[in-house]
Amino acid sequence: MANTFIEYTADGQNNKNFTFASIKTTDIDVKLDGQLQTAGTHYNITSYTPSGGGTVVFTTGNIPVSPVIIRIARSTDVDQPRVTYTPGSAVKAADLNANQLQTIYSLQEEKDAVQNLGGTLTNVTISGNLNVGNNRMTNVSPGISATDGVNKQQVEDITTNNNTVLAGHATTATTQATAAAASATTAATQATAAATSATAAAASATQAANAGTNMANQVADAQKYAANAYNTTFTTSAGVTGQLSALHYAQLANTYAGFTVFYGFNRTTAGALKLDYATAADTATYKVEDYQYKGEAQWHIGDSAALHSATSGGTQGTPRYSLNSSGHLILDTTA
Repeated sequence: MANTFIEYTADGQNNKNFTFASIKTTDIDVKLDGQLQTAGTHYNITSYTPSGGGTVVFTTGNIPVSPVIIRIARSTDVDQPRVTYTPGSAVKAADLNANQLQTIYSLQEEKDAVQNLGGTLTNVTISGNLNVGNNRMTNVSPGISATDGVNKQQVEDITTNNNTVLAGHATTATTQATAAAASATTAATQATAAATSATAAAASATQAANAGTNMANQVADAQKYAANAYNTTFTTSAGVTGQLSALHYAQLANTYAGFTVFYGFNRTTAGALKLDYATAADTATYKVEDYQYKGEAQWHIGDSAALHSATSGGTQGTPRYSLNSSGHLILDTTA
């Protein structure tokens, strides 16, 4: 079985051996985690023989450590044949073997790369589509990067996780749906209560409007009863006609009501007899001792009804007095 490569997990050592045959050292590729290294810069090959392999020795500062994967592989140069024949030249067995070996090595490398014979493919780049011929891909590691493939276990884990999450969401959704239904019921109840309250509020508003109208009418009536002009009738908001105000009746009462007055005779320093009397608006002070003659009172306090009235030809509230046939001054307080 052909063996065209070998892989190691780096352990900090600077040298790794390979034993597969090759044509020349430049046909040996060294990769770290799939990255091609440069001979003479990153490593050198020592103890090399075409049939027995050799040792890859990493240079200082380029020694890989775990978990880096070291891949040492043969990559035979097929750009040019190993031996080119010219017309008339001798055909040697060694030249034929060299060209055949170049071809065989290249075929082995292709076979190992495609079928993974003799080792494990690591960090191999394949150009074009990979057709496994309806066979299973086994021992596939879990994908890590966003563009990695995934294995069956990962798919099952994702499905299980999704099912668990979906079940949790379904439970949550059911709970929320139940809560929403309860909220809807509560909302419906509250809506009914709100409608009832709205009806009651409308009724109250109507009553308030009516009460407001009644109150406004009553205020208007009260204003008319209080201050409507004297002897001016009005109709109430309830349709009662012929109404008179308090002002009217007060003025009427004032017209008919009497008031207390003082009147009396006294003699002036000039010897004249003087009649003093008070009017309704009089605020003067009258001393009774000024209205006496020979120990007799010459004054009287009475009601204005005893005085002259407007209907008798004078001014209401003025005394009614006259001279009799004997020349006496008569003050009438009885009529």
